[in-house]
Amino acid sequence: MRRYRTVLILGLILVVAATAGVVVYQRIARPSRAVLLLPEGNFLLYVNFSPAHFFDLSQMPLQSDPGYQDFLQQTGFHFEHDLDTIAVSQHNPGDFDSESSAIFIGRFDQDRLSNYLRKLSVSNESYADKTIYVIRNQSHLVRACMLDANTIAVTNMQSAEPMHSIIDKSRNPRLIGNGPFLVENYYRHVPVGSLAWAMFRAPSAQGSELPGGVNVDFLQNTVSVASIRYTGSIRFRLEVFSQNEADAKRVVEAANTFLVLGRGATETLNPGGPDKDVKAVFDSIQVQENGNRTVVTITIPQEFVQKMAASMNH
Repeated sequence: MRRYRTVLILGLILVVAATAGVVVYQRIARPSRAVLLLPEGNFLLYVNFSPAHFFDLSQMPLQSDPGYQDFLQQTGFHFEHDLDTIAVSQHNPGDFDSESSAIFIGRFDQDRLSNYLRKLSVSNESYADKTIYVIRNQSHLVRACMLDANTIAVTNMQSAEPMHSIIDKSRNPRLIGNGPFLVENYYRHVPVGSLAWAMFRAPSAQGSELPGGVNVDFLQNTVSVASIRYTGSIRFRLEVFSQNEADAKRVVEAANTFLVLGRGATETLNPGGPDKDVKAVFDSIQVQENGNRTVVTITIPQEFVQKMAASMNH
C-alpha cells in the first residue's frame, strides 16, 4: 500500500510538472496578444519597450517636439515610460503611404485620451459597444479605438473592416486563431527572449531598390525574419527563407558583398584604422547558408551601444 501511494504521488507530480511545462511553453512559443490582433500584412513588426522604462530617456529628441508636448499635455501619456509594446502590420512596406494597422499596449488615461481623439476626429463610429474615432490624414482615414484600459488599435485604411476585425478578435479570443500568415508560419524562427522582431514577405517584382539605388532583387520571393535580443550585448539575427538553394546562394553572395562594402567604407572614413568597438561589430558578423535558408548574425558589444548613446546626447 505504501509503495502504491508513493507511485501515485510521483505520478501526480509528473502530471502537474508536465502541465506547467506545456503552459510555459505555450506562453513562450505564442506571440504577444498585440500581434495576434493584427490583420494580414507583408510586413510585421513587434517591439517590447518595457526594458526601456528602467533607463533615463529624458534627453530624447522627441521631448522637444512641440507636437509631442501638446500630445503629452492633453493625454498625460509618456511614450518613454507608459508604452509597453507595439505591433504593426503593413501591406506594402516599400510604400510609406501604404495602408497599415498598429496595436499599442501600455498605461493610458482613458478619459484624457478619449477627449484628445474626439477633438481630432471628423466623426465617430460605434461598433460592438466600442467607439471608433475617425481622423482624416491626407488621403487616408485613420481610425482609433480603445479596446480596453491598456490596449489601443489604430488603422489607416479606407475600409472600416480591418478595425472591426480587430475589435471582434479582442472580444472573442476564439477568433484570433494563430494570427496573421507570417506569424503562423514563421514565428517559431524568432529566438526566445527577443525584445523586437520583424517579418517581411518580399513579392516577385522587378527592379526592387532600397534608398540610394541599392538593388535588392535577390530578396524576391523570400520571407525574412529579423530579431534583436539583449544578453549583455545586442544580438541581431536575420534569417532569409528563399524558394530554393540557388536563390539562397544569391542571398549569401549579396550579404557578403554588403559586408565587404561596409568594411571598405569604415576603412575609408577612418584611415588610421577603425574604432575597436566598430571592428568588434564587423568581426562578429557571420553569414551562413543552410539549404534554402540564409542566416546573418551580428553581436553589438555594450561598449559600442554606450558610445552611440553618448554621441546622441551631445
